[in-house]
Amino acid sequence: MACRWDASGEDGFERKGTNMRQVVISLVLALAACAAWAQEDLEAAKQSIEKWLETERLVTKEEQDWRVGKEVLQERIDLVRRESEALKERIAQTKKDMREAETKTAELKAQNEVVKAGTKSLADDIKQLELRTLAMLPRTPESVRLRVDPLTQRIPANPKECRLTLSERYQNVVGTLNELNKAAREISVSGEMRQLADGRQVEVSVFYVGLAQAYYVNEKSGVAGMGFAGERGWEWEERNDLVEPVSRVLAIYRGESPAAYVPLPVKVK
Repeated sequence: MACRWDASGEDGFERKGTNMRQVVISLVLALAACAAWAQEDLEAAKQSIEKWLETERLVTKEEQDWRVGKEVLQERIDLVRRESEALKERIAQTKKDMREAETKTAELKAQNEVVKAGTKSLADDIKQLELRTLAMLPRTPESVRLRVDPLTQRIPANPKECRLTLSERYQNVVGTLNELNKAAREISVSGEMRQLADGRQVEVSVFYVGLAQAYYVNEKSGVAGMGFAGERGWEWEERNDLVEPVSRVLAIYRGESPAAYVPLPVKVK
């Protein structure tokens, strides 16, 4: 068997080698492209992961902030609720206090009206007492009038123009009446001038028995008389026949004579 070299076969082999190189190059290029693509995908994946992690961190932070904010907000809500309840209680207490104050004010007004009515009634009573007390003064002995003069000077003739309180006015009246009551139970002697029926002025000793009856005498002049309290004051009656008995009474009063029964006339009007 003869061996022949076939040029076409060598060319074919060369062609086959060329194709292999092209395939290898293509594979290398493909692998390089794949590597490049893989690198790009890796970078993209890395960036995606980083973005996801950042997002997760942001979400976690937002959740934490939300929880903290929720707690703070809840605390504020609770505080506002407590303050609101306390305010409601204060408002309720204030309303209660106002109602009690209104009730107390109404009671005080009612009491004030009662006091006003009582004060007016008391003022009217004191006014009547003052008028009666002043009306009694002309019927009292001069010595007694002088004794009560500091009190009677304070009794107003016109109560409307008086600046004294009701208490002060009442004390003046009571003080005067006490002195008059004392004088009504005592015997007093005073020296006075008496005008006689003939016009003469004679100094006499006047013997007062309380506030109703009196006797006077002047032994040297032989003048005597008796008096009684009338509507306009003391009224005097000349009774010279009483010189001796009135003189005896005065002597007994002064301790110059022993006690004895001395009859004297009494006249009451």
